Amino acid sequence: MNLFSFIRSFHQSSFVASEQQPLLFHPSKRKHEKHPLLDMTVWTVAAALVSCLGGFLFGFDLGVVGGLFIAPSFQTHFGIDPNDKIKEAGINGNIVAILQIGCLVGSLAATTTADKLGRKWSITIASGIFTVGGILQIIGDGLPTFYAGRLIAGFGVGAMSMLVPVYVAEIAHQNQRGILGGLWQFFIAAGLAMSYWTNFAVQSHVDHTDNALWRIPLIVQTAPGIIMLIGMPFLFETPRCLCAQNKVDQARIVVSRVRGLEVNDPKVHEEIDHIQNGILLLQTSMVDIAAKKGGGRLAGWRMVFSRQNRRRLLIGSALQMFQQLTGTNIINYFSPQIYRSIGLSSNTSELLATGVYGLVKMSVTLIGFSFLVDRYGRRKLLIGGGVFQALSLIAVAICASIRPPSTIGDSTIHPASYLAITFLYIFAVFFSLSWGPIPWIYCSEIYPMWMRAKSTSITTAVNWILNAAVGKFSPLLLVSSTWGTFLFYGLWNVVMAIFCLAFVPETKGKTLEEMDMLFSSNHYTIKGEESVIEEEQQRVQGYINVNPSSGK
Repeated sequence: MNLFSFIRSFHQSSFVASEQQPLLFHPSKRKHEKHPLLDMTVWTVAAALVSCLGGFLFGFDLGVVGGLFIAPSFQTHFGIDPNDKIKEAGINGNIVAILQIGCLVGSLAATTTADKLGRKWSITIASGIFTVGGILQIIGDGLPTFYAGRLIAGFGVGAMSMLVPVYVAEIAHQNQRGILGGLWQFFIAAGLAMSYWTNFAVQSHVDHTDNALWRIPLIVQTAPGIIMLIGMPFLFETPRCLCAQNKVDQARIVVSRVRGLEVNDPKVHEEIDHIQNGILLLQTSMVDIAAKKGGGRLAGWRMVFSRQNRRRLLIGSALQMFQQLTGTNIINYFSPQIYRSIGLSSNTSELLATGVYGLVKMSVTLIGFSFLVDRYGRRKLLIGGGVFQALSLIAVAICASIRPPSTIGDSTIHPASYLAITFLYIFAVFFSLSWGPIPWIYCSEIYPMWMRAKSTSITTAVNWILNAAVGKFSPLLLVSSTWGTFLFYGLWNVVMAIFCLAFVPETKGKTLEEMDMLFSSNHYTIKGEESVIEEEQQRVQGYINVNPSSGK
């Protein structure tokens, strides 16, 4: 028996052995508490935690390069001249951008495996690809090998950035999607913080001429990929994916496990029927589109770009685009250089300030997804976050203009520098409560089953295209003008707040099937969403009455 056969037999036997899983909290406490955490089973949390390790390696990959760029042994090993600022900025931009290009390709390619192999095995494959890329970066003996490692690692990271939010959204109850979906951003923030403090610790204890200075952080970066590669095969496939593959009995067992109910509980059957009815309607829509525009392999993609899905595809793509234009990744990638440009004068001080920034983001993200996203909704937080992020970055621009890099002394730190660092931390707070987690949550929940993988791959690809552009051109912007760079991103935050106010509907508390009803209505208005859902539910029920065998 090979390894995969063993895993499959173990997985199937565990399905039969335990139909009802323990809740995280005792049922008697549920009468007095209404927090969604109380309804989570151990299996739900385990699946979310293991899969969201992809966010950790994503975040670590984002932050680790900032420390590498100022490591003397890294610059010497790869022939980077720190005195040639333009050339140095170009190489640094290439190192960042080539990962994003890989992520772009990976996020698009993952849509094929997500539908054919399922979410679970696709994440497992992506973990293996990332691990190979991480190893190439560690052993890199020149820039070509290092670039190749970044590109291959990008394939894995990009695939996971599309797959993991979808996986989590499909196992989560609608009242838990904000919390579990926010885990993805929390793990990104945790990986980011870990990368900053790893760089700080290594540079504090390793000789600056030793190649271990940059190899140790890259070894730490690869570890989560190995854990996911081992852990994901022992988890379950999502019930919606199982229903789409006509594995309804397995889907019932998964629903019973993640909801903490018996397999024969009426709520389990109700949820499975709800999923199957949604799939049936979407299959019917695909048949209609294929009949009108031709079938074949492109029928699914025609569905994605059809009028039914066009509005939410544009909104999802815009949210992912705007997330990159918040300015967060210029800080993630180049924070040591940024802190140097606004007044800090040593590598240790820059890395320490960067580490504190990472801890702020991680701590606030934990608060945001635990209490705010499902309580106050997505739309309000996006609007408020955009406004306060804009104010914070414009304040940083003003401070940087008062104390430009050309006049900073080697030992004196101007008060404006401390003020700029404070506003960067304030920016991190509001980003972690809003534009950090919410675009990922929103894009993973608004698309119907048959279009979710493809639609999410497109919105994720938009994110990576903008990510690559930010990574490539931001160091050149910083070299040209620090204050102008922050003003540029500050104004974009104003634009995104206005966009959300005008075009983004609230999705809090809606089931994944209700999203189709909400967005497909031609007369949808933000205030009238409940009546729209009722009308669409009547349409669904009428279809089921005409086709009584549907969903059985």
